Order: sequence, then structure tokens, then C-alpha cells
Amino acid sequence: MTVVVKNPLSRLTNRRLSLVILVIVLAVALPFYWTIQRNDTHLRWDLESRYAQQFFFHLDTASGLMNGIPYSWSNVTSGFAVNELGYADSELYDVAVLDTSHADQLYRISYALETLRTQNGTRDYIYGMNLSQRLNLAAQLESLGHKIINAYWNFANYTSTSPGVGHGFWYFGPSPPDESLLQSSVAIALNFERK
Repeated sequence: MTVVVKNPLSRLTNRRLSLVILVIVLAVALPFYWTIQRNDTHLRWDLESRYAQQFFFHLDTASGLMNGIPYSWSNVTSGFAVNELGYADSELYDVAVLDTSHADQLYRISYALETLRTQNGTRDYIYGMNLSQRLNLAAQLESLGHKIINAYWNFANYTSTSPGVGHGFWYFGPSPPDESLLQSSVAIALNFERK
């Protein structure tokens, strides 16, 4: 007795073969593309949060110097405070480069910081403030720093993270920044203490 087995390839026409290959290519390419896009997004969030943290550190240092906490207020400490505002402005620029959808709001904050540093082309604006003006400005800077860092660290409320690792791959919570915190930080920056 002879067993006849039909050749299964005879039923595959060029059209069917092309369709099978297309399905296989899409089945591999689409998840790969999604994975790369997801990793890039999470890396961007991690970098934004790091720059926001550095922004907070610089504003916190400037605020402390204006309060006279580590050193008494002098021309030297005012220079250090102005330099710290410049460093904070630089970190904010780095956040804006990554977060282009909120760059306008971040540039408004940056402009407010820049006007504090160089009022009328001089660096004597902060040095010329009296104690109550400096304390008020220091409180505003501290609040601004807290709002920015909280706006860009909001994803940490929903997942675990560590520096350089970022949050879980399967995280689908809200993306940074928190819009209300970012908007209130713009309002704080636009109402900085002025002479």
C-alpha cells in the first residue's frame, strides 16, 4: 500500500506567500518599534526628572544664600546666589530641550530668572534688596523649585524608580509634567519680588 502525500507548497501561490511574509514582518517589526519608542519615552522622562532635580538644588542653594543661612549676606554671597540662579536657568533650559511641548512655559520661567540675574544690565539687583525683599524672593524661589521638581517627578507616585534605571517598562500612568504644578510655577516666576 502506497501513501500519497500532497505537497503543501503547491497551494502557496506567490500572492499567498507574499501575504505570509508580510504578516511575519509586521508581527516582528511593530512590537520592536513600540518597544524602542517606549524606552525612548521613559529615558526622556528620567532625564527631565534629573534636570528638574538639579534645577531644584540650584534654586535651593540660591534661596539659602539669600536667607543668610550658610553665610551672612554680603557682596560675595550675592554673587554666589546670582551664579546659582544662572545654573538653575541652565538646568531649566535642558528640561525645555527635552520637553518641547511645554517649552513656552519653561522659557517664561527662564526669562523671569534671567531678569533677576541681570536687572538693567547689572548684577547688583539682588545685592541691593533689603532683608524682607530677599526673604520674600527666597521663599518664592524655594516654592518654584518644589513645584518644578514635583511636576517632573509625578510619575514616581505611580511606580518605583531609581537614577539611571527609570520606571517600569509597563508603566502607563500619567506622563510628566503635572500641568497644574507647571502652570502654578509659571505664575510664581512671573510674580517674583521686584524692587
